[in-house]
Amino acid sequence: MTEKSRKSTSGEELQALGIPFNVEAMAGMNQKFYKMMMTCNEELMAFGNNRLKEDMDMPQKLAGCKTPQEMMGVCLGFYQTAVKQYADEAGELTRICTEMSAEAPEIFKLPGD
Repeated sequence: MTEKSRKSTSGEELQALGIPFNVEAMAGMNQKFYKMMMTCNEELMAFGNNRLKEDMDMPQKLAGCKTPQEMMGVCLGFYQTAVKQYADEAGELTRICTEMSAEAPEIFKLPGD
């Protein structure tokens, strides 16, 4: 019978390699990182929800059209709005990711650095 190897959760393996390890620092790092990721995910979900609502409203708007010109106007308005919203969302995600990148050196700093 072989003995199961025990894995340490307190960082002894890292300390043995000369890498400082602090459980509290790791917990703080993970908490900040997950909060930033949650902000990004919330933004994406809100955007997706808004776009889905507009996509779902499109058939009803088209059904209310009485002329081909009216249909073209509805389609043109839909796509113009979509392009603007996607561009705005790309800008917002870029802003969030830039903030995340600016904080990364502080979040991923090893104790003792």
